[in-house]
Amino acid sequence: MKQLLTLSVVLLLATGTLFAQPNPGAGPGGQPNAAPAPALMAYTPNGLFALRSGVLVKFNAATLQQEQIFELFGKVPTPPAANDAAARQVYFADMQRRQAPALLIPRENDLLVIIGDGFARINQMTLAVEANADLAAAQPAPNAGGFRQEPAPGYVMHDNTLYLMRNREILALSITDGKILSRTALPQELQPLPQAGNQGMRPNNPGGNNAGGNRGGNNAGGNRGGGNRGGN
Repeated sequence: MKQLLTLSVVLLLATGTLFAQPNPGAGPGGQPNAAPAPALMAYTPNGLFALRSGVLVKFNAATLQQEQIFELFGKVPTPPAANDAAARQVYFADMQRRQAPALLIPRENDLLVIIGDGFARINQMTLAVEANADLAAAQPAPNAGGFRQEPAPGYVMHDNTLYLMRNREILALSITDGKILSRTALPQELQPLPQAGNQGMRPNNPGGNNAGGNRGGNNAGGNRGGGNRGGN
């Protein structure tokens, strides 16, 4: 896997690895979910900002004219040929990280951006990266598809410290230099509840597996009583 969150903006743009986090909604074979990443917006005295799929755009709030654009992962790659399995795997991985859950937080003259395991503090005037961090030091176990379920974290700011509550940990991050000040695992009571499978979503599954409760039989609509009433 490529090195995450390089220390140089030039290298970040060259490698396209400012952020990296698999999309928990990825489909079979690692193919990205067809649903687009949610759009995030922020208004400040410096402009109107929009973030989607790793692309940050600054608009003039009065005219809605685009003023600047910053592609956090570089240019979107061209889909490879269907018979090039290795290239398609790389392509899908790139698409997945672009759709990772994100936060966009205005802070004075900066924007704090979190996508998956990546953090960056971006200047609102120039869209230059002024600090960044890799949040992936503690890796939760992947799910059955090989992807970590890491949604957009809960957060709160205090002075220059950003506190993030992720799936299984809470951490304190200095927004000044991107240094992780501390981190600890969440108590079990604050971790995500287990996700039941399809069978677990059917309470007691009375009588069988078909629609309508299927009480006492196997036909749709229930066929209550185990057969036709009154017999034959």
